[in-house]
Amino acid sequence: MPRTKRSPGVLRAPQQARSRRTREQILEAAVACFEQAGFDETTTAQIARRARIAVGSFYGYFRDKRAILLELLHATIDEIADVVVKELDPAGWRGRDPAECVRRLIALIVHSQTIRPGVQRIIWERYFKDADFRAAAQKVETRVRAALETLLAALRAEGGVRVRDDVTSAFLVHAAVQWTTVRVTLGDAGVDAEAAIEATSDMISRFLFAD
Repeated sequence: MPRTKRSPGVLRAPQQARSRRTREQILEAAVACFEQAGFDETTTAQIARRARIAVGSFYGYFRDKRAILLELLHATIDEIADVVVKELDPAGWRGRDPAECVRRLIALIVHSQTIRPGVQRIIWERYFKDADFRAAAQKVETRVRAALETLLAALRAEGGVRVRDDVTSAFLVHAAVQWTTVRVTLGDAGVDAEAAIEATSDMISRFLFAD
C-alpha cells in the first residue's frame, strides 16, 4: 500500500514552534547571564548551558552574544518608545491640565526603566562603545523628539505653550528627562525617584507653559 505523502506544513509547524521556544530560551538565558555576570564576562558557552542547549545549537540562532544584546536593545527601547510616543499624542492632552500630563509622562518614563533594568544598564554602557547601539538609540530619540515637536505645535495652537522653538525645546526636554531617568534608575544619583519625578515635572512645566 503506497505511503501518503505528508504536506511540508505538517512537519514544519512543530519545528517552527520548537525553534521559537529555543530562541526564547536563549534570550532568557542571555538576560540572566548578562545581569548576573555582566556582558563582557558572559560567554556563549554560559548562555548555551543556561538555555540547556549545545553550544553548536546556539550558533544556529545567533552569531554571537553581541547579536543577542542588539536584539534585546531593539525590543527594549522600541517597547518603551511605543509607550512614550502614544502618551505624546496631542489628543490625550486636550482638555487636561498640561502640568499633570507632564508629570504622568515623566513618571511613566522613569518606571519604564524597570523593563529589564540589568539589560538597560548594559545597553547604556555599550552606547559609548559600539556605534550600532548608539545608532539604534539615536533612531528612537529622533522618533520621540518628533512626537514632542508635534505635541508642542498642537498645544501652541491652543494658546498654552510659552516656548517658540519646538526643535530646540523638544531636544532640551528629551535630554533632561532621559538623563535624569538614567541617573535615578540605573546610576548613582542618590535621590528619591518620586522626588526627582516631581522636580523634573515642575521644571519642564515652567519651561514650556504660559502662566
